[in-house]
Amino acid sequence: MIKLIIFTVGRNLTDMRKELIDGMVETALTGQSISNEQALQLESFSHEELDYLFIGTDRIRDQFKGENVKICSIVNAKSGRCVEDCSFCGQSSSFKTDAPEFELMSVEEMVTAAKEAEAFGANEFSIVASGTKMNDREELDRVKEAVRRIKAETNLETCCSLGLMELDHLKELKEAGLDRCHHNLETAASHFEKIVTTHTYEDEVKAVQNAQEAGLDVCVGGIFGMGESFTQRVELAFSIRDLGTQSLPINFLKPIEGTGMDHLETIEYYDALKTIALLRLILPKIDLFVCGGREEVLTDKQEKLFSAGANGILGGNYLTTKGQDPKRDIGMIEDLGLRPPTSWEVNSNS
Repeated sequence: MIKLIIFTVGRNLTDMRKELIDGMVETALTGQSISNEQALQLESFSHEELDYLFIGTDRIRDQFKGENVKICSIVNAKSGRCVEDCSFCGQSSSFKTDAPEFELMSVEEMVTAAKEAEAFGANEFSIVASGTKMNDREELDRVKEAVRRIKAETNLETCCSLGLMELDHLKELKEAGLDRCHHNLETAASHFEKIVTTHTYEDEVKAVQNAQEAGLDVCVGGIFGMGESFTQRVELAFSIRDLGTQSLPINFLKPIEGTGMDHLETIEYYDALKTIALLRLILPKIDLFVCGGREEVLTDKQEKLFSAGANGILGGNYLTTKGQDPKRDIGMIEDLGLRPPTSWEVNSNS
C-alpha cells in the first residue's frame, strides 16, 4: 500500500508539473510574461521536465519569430585599459590579462569589419569600445562616420556598445544612422555590487534610458554564471522586461585568467538552456540572442539553444576571444530547417 501511494503521488506530481509547464507555455503564446512565482519554479525542474518545456519554448519562438535566425557580429574597435573594475572583464585595468590593448580603429577598419560580417552572413553589426563611455569628440565623430558608411555601403542593421553614454551623444549617433544601442545590465541589482564597484546599477539603467530617449532601439542583457542565484536570474529577467528592450543578448561567463572571476566554473549545460527558456517565457516576443560562452557551455549541442527559445546568435569573434567558424553556424541553422539571414526573402535595414 505504501509503495502504491508513493507511486500515485509521484505520478500526480508529474501530472501537476506537466500542467504547470503547459500553463506557462500557453501564457507566453499569448504574448504575456509568466509570473514571478512561475518563473522561480523552473529552478527545480529535472532534465526530463526541461526537455518537455523546450518543446513549448520552441513553439513560442516559432510563433513570434518564425524560421528566421538573426546573426549579429561585433568588432572590438577599442580594447583594454578600462578604468571600470567589472570582475568578469579581461579589459579592465584592475586585472592583468592577455587581452589586447589598442586605441580606436580607423573608420576604414570598422567599415571593413562590417563588410566582412555581412559577407559571412550577419544581418546586424555592432561597434564595441572599451572604457566608461565615449565622450572624446574625435572618437565620437569617427564612430559616427563609420556608422554612416556602414548604412550606405551595406544592408546591415547598425549597433554600438560604447558604455555609459550621454543623451546628446546618443542623439548624434542616431542622426548618423545608428539603429540600436547595446548596453547590458550585467546582473541583477541585488548582485551587482559583487560584480562592479566603480559604477552603480542605476548608472546602467540610466544608460539604457538615455538610448531610448534618443530614439534608438535597445539591446539589453546580462552575463549568467557569475555566482548569482536562480532567483537573481529571474530578478534580472523582469528588470530587462520592464525596461522595454527589443533585443536581449545572453552571455554565459567564460572565466578569463587574471580576472576576479577566474576561479569560477562555466555554467552547466542544462542550466544554460533553462536560463534561455526562462527568458523566452518572460519575454516571449523579444529577439533573444545567445552570445558569449556559447561554444564552451553548449559544446557540440548548440542547436538546442533554438528549442530553448533563442532566435539569434552572435557570429564570428567575440571581444577578446575567437568564436567558431561562421560557416559552421550557418550549417547548423540550415540543418535545423531554420533560415540564416543569407536565405531570408528580404534582407534589408528594416
